Amino acid sequence: MRTATYSRVGPLEIKVDFQVPPSVKAGILPGLVFFHGGGMVAGSRTEYFEWASESALAKGMIFFTADYRLIHPSTGFDVVEDVRALFTFLADPSFSETYLPDGIFLDITRLAAMGVSGGGYPARAAALYAQPKPNAVFLLYAMGGSFLSDHWLSVKHPTASLVADNPIVASQNADRIYLFGYWWRTGELLDHVLGEPVSSKLRALPPAERLTAIPTRLFPALLEAQYDEFFPPTFLLHGDADTTVLPEESQTTFDRLRALGVTVEMEVVPGAPHGLFTSFSPLQFAPGAAEAQERGMTFLARYLLGST
Repeated sequence: MRTATYSRVGPLEIKVDFQVPPSVKAGILPGLVFFHGGGMVAGSRTEYFEWASESALAKGMIFFTADYRLIHPSTGFDVVEDVRALFTFLADPSFSETYLPDGIFLDITRLAAMGVSGGGYPARAAALYAQPKPNAVFLLYAMGGSFLSDHWLSVKHPTASLVADNPIVASQNADRIYLFGYWWRTGELLDHVLGEPVSSKLRALPPAERLTAIPTRLFPALLEAQYDEFFPPTFLLHGDADTTVLPEESQTTFDRLRALGVTVEMEVVPGAPHGLFTSFSPLQFAPGAAEAQERGMTFLARYLLGST
């Protein structure tokens, strides 16, 4: 992996790692940008799935894995800003000239975004706000599709927790990941995404009335309210036993995009929890999960490479 700083905010350097297919010595290649999970509060660009990078590289894509600012003290507005900065950085010809091996160039007309869990938010932001816009999106058990639901807004029993049931967080910073479980239990995560305390007011309303109760100045960070017919073709993947990000979140995204006329596909893995694997050590995916993941990668290749 090579590393570049794609944005600076004060003393903070926000970075992206990338790898070129080792079998390719020259050419203009498509790229896949991977956004890590961690509930939007934890994780880093170094936490990506090897199956994703291996599949992308085997298909001739440059594989990127990007950092973005995390919720608290940052907000969804900051994440959107980071995503915009990342795609602008990659689109500048100086990126290929400075960072890629001689003879290899990034084709900015063939980019895709992939978001896992909390990384679903920056992946959706890329689909909505990035220039150039991704050609396709792969969302895996992805957050950001239904922040107005009771799952995120309701106050849960004090003993309720999502952290212990989520094997993905085992490799992440434990102190920060507890923020995710706490804000899920208190129903306050959306406050930190939007940067203002709106959750207490929203949870008192029927779900159908919540969107209109949000100040319009906060709408740009409420990505689920921004979809239009220009959203890129999207592949959604979820486990039907996921209690961290409910499968209904992907279903809501699927239904909305299909209603807008966007090309969208969705697969649900029976019995699969969050992350789609049933064992973390050793890593073991639920039956059918690996095949579904590769079908998602093939979906991206269809729009980046013309593959079928």
